[in-house]
Formats: sequence, structure tokens, C-alpha cells
Amino acid sequence: MAFQSVKLFALELDGPEDTVYGSGEMVTGVVILELNREIKVRALRVLGRGVAAAHWPENRSVVGVNTIYNDHTSKITYFRKRQHLIRGGFLKMNGNSPYISS
Repeated sequence: MAFQSVKLFALELDGPEDTVYGSGEMVTGVVILELNREIKVRALRVLGRGVAAAHWPENRSVVGVNTIYNDHTSKITYFRKRQHLIRGGFLKMNGNSPYISS
């Protein structure tokens, strides 16, 4: 199985670790793939998604009346991007240095 061959798979974004991105900003970085042995790769793609979610309960009491409970939830998807790094054909990979198969 190919996953047993993967020693390290990481996505390192450029900039400080605590960077917060806003709408319209470009997110850049590198994908690191280190292997235990040689494998053939048909495709490699990265899926990125930017999501914000919030949830808060609200309780109101009126004297002599039952407590009113409101439960608020909101979720916004800012982006969903799929990027093919390797597509079509075969690529032999050994360690962390890819080379094209003949």
C-alpha cells in the first residue's frame, strides 16, 4: 500500500506560523513528500478550504415568565480550491527527489 511508503507528508505555508489570512489574500507554500521507498505516483493533489464557524447560546429570563433559549450557529466557506501537483502519466519517486519514469 502506498501510504506505508510515505514517511512525511506536510504542507508548509509561507509566513509566520500564526498568520491569519483575509479575503482576497494569496496563500502560498510548499508540499513536502518524503518516502521510505520508491513508489509510482499517478496523481497528487492538494485540497484547501477556508471556513469560519461560530456557535453561541443565548438565554433570556423575564420576571414571572419562562426562560427563553436561543441557539445561534453560523458557518461560512470562503474558498475551496483543488490543485493538482502531479496529474496524468506516472512519476517514480524515491526519498524526496522525484524523477520521471521512462
